Amino acid sequence: MIAVKERSAPLILCIGHSGLRIPPAIDKRLSATGRLQADASWHMDQLVDFAEDIQATVVSTPISRLVVDVDGDPASFGRPFEDGALSICPVLTLEGKRVYLPDEDPGRFEMDERRRLYHAPFHDALSAQIRRLRAIHGRITVISLQSMRSRIKGRYPGDLPLVNIGTLHGRSCHEDVASLSMTMLHDFTDKTFSENDAVGGGYIAQTYGNPSGGVHVLTLALALRSYIRHENPPFEMDRERCRQTRLALRNFCQKLIEWANGKRKAPARVLLDHLPDLLED
Repeated sequence: MIAVKERSAPLILCIGHSGLRIPPAIDKRLSATGRLQADASWHMDQLVDFAEDIQATVVSTPISRLVVDVDGDPASFGRPFEDGALSICPVLTLEGKRVYLPDEDPGRFEMDERRRLYHAPFHDALSAQIRRLRAIHGRITVISLQSMRSRIKGRYPGDLPLVNIGTLHGRSCHEDVASLSMTMLHDFTDKTFSENDAVGGGYIAQTYGNPSGGVHVLTLALALRSYIRHENPPFEMDRERCRQTRLALRNFCQKLIEWANGKRKAPARVLLDHLPDLLED
């Protein structure tokens, strides 16, 4: 069920939201909105078809994030004030629309069963690849790669920046990784960028990010307009945008590999995180 393409470079591309497979017993309970799967990272696997050329490992799942979000915290369901769109088993879209028909939301037992069947095997595979590569290399990078619609009402004001990264405010990866991510903008005409804003870092970053231990995890979310012609079904890829975005991703990944191998330095860091005003009148 979990797809692992094992290679030798100190880089793992983690693709957890591009799967569209939904078991029939769950599919028949979805609302019309849920069946659109508008929050999926559409065609992300095709954007990284260069992975073999640069010897990057790829860990992915064919299962839809509506069944289980592999970047979701398995201990989160049932907590007070939990965001229904970001639950391990989402019951709302990112715009707050219902995923299931009335009275068909998954209960606690079903969520735990989905965790056991789909979430745990993904993390078993990912952690095994991290251990394997870490035994070979002094440091490795894991990219939790996602894409999101450019406009998400109630979730983000206005248009989502084209490139969005999350580092858990420096806790999941070295600042060099964030600095190198900004070089992707050189390959785009749209140079909008956010850091620890639209995305901060999910369960993957929280669980595996350990810069002092040589494991650097970056959450990277692209706006769908970077490679999709129209951000509605059938979510067709735009050939020229796809070419540009694939090139930007490949160049970035190659730089991360060189950085991990000690063959590249990161450019001077530009501070993007907001700092409180520490000066007193």
